[in-house]
Amino acid sequence: MSDDPAVEIQEEVGPCATEIPITIAVSLPARVHRDPDGVVWADVPALPGCVAGGDDLDEVLANLKEAAEGWLLAKGDIETKGWPGP
Repeated sequence: MSDDPAVEIQEEVGPCATEIPITIAVSLPARVHRDPDGVVWADVPALPGCVAGGDDLDEVLANLKEAAEGWLLAKGDIETKGWPGP
């Protein structure tokens, strides 16, 4: 038996473990921008291409949260399902 708890869990669960989706709260830093013409938008540097805009800061942040969730779901699909296919 290993001293590493993760190894112990893997040994107990075995290679045929069932995957169970879980929800984990993650905080990622975002940058909020205001263009010279007053347009407000934001991005998440850790998620390339994750950008959102809106009429005011509250709407921008709500849209950015939704965009980040979509980005993470798409990334998961690409890595686990090979989507989009060739």
